[in-house]
Amino acid sequence: MKRILAMLVFAASSGLAIAQSAPSAPSVDAILDRFVQALGGRAALEKITTMTFTGVMNVSGAKGPGKASEYFEYPDHFAALAEIPGYGTVRTVYDGKAAWNVDPKKGVTEFSGAQLADIRHRADIHWDLKLREFYPGLALTGRENVGGREAWVLESTVDGWTYRFFFDTGTGLLIRFDTDTHGPAGNSTVLVGDYRQVGPIKFSFAASMTGARGGWSRQLSEVKLNVPIDGSVFARPLT
Repeated sequence: MKRILAMLVFAASSGLAIAQSAPSAPSVDAILDRFVQALGGRAALEKITTMTFTGVMNVSGAKGPGKASEYFEYPDHFAALAEIPGYGTVRTVYDGKAAWNVDPKKGVTEFSGAQLADIRHRADIHWDLKLREFYPGLALTGRENVGGREAWVLESTVDGWTYRFFFDTGTGLLIRFDTDTHGPAGNSTVLVGDYRQVGPIKFSFAASMTGARGGWSRQLSEVKLNVPIDGSVFARPLT
């Protein structure tokens, strides 16, 4: 499953079963390895060098549904465009070195610190294969119910931000991703679902985010793998 760019998190609604008390609890490595296999396997994922997807996005407070587009290019170029009715197009880009957000009302905002590290990780087209590397010290903290599905919960703190990953105990797929910045941005939660086969891999067509500063939902209509991408989508805006 693939990243969604810079900025997510959540408020848990049910209790946690302590992993240590569950004799059948898998290891962290077993959970991550099963996730990779559920997506289609390491070999298939490693062959992906570009990815593009488009769909409909609904943003809290917007005048109607808009359009979402995202682009990934190996190894770590990323661009996300959200066309929001009554507001304009918001663009978030990581070009392999720097990241910025272009907002029609706020202008250009550069990323730095933990925020830059976060988008650098999510921009990696092989993010699914690098969770151990990007989130060191991942620990199994228990099980939790997510929309009626039981999930193993892994947690890691990186650069002061705490990440929680929820993997379906039945399918092995990632179904929720929480981020706690421990700062003004607060917590955010991304729910992930509607996995479909796209070529040799499975990809999530549905996602929704809730957080302290609002939320959004997105339903994809098209996902393309290994197609050329116009480099201009990763270009810094002229000043």
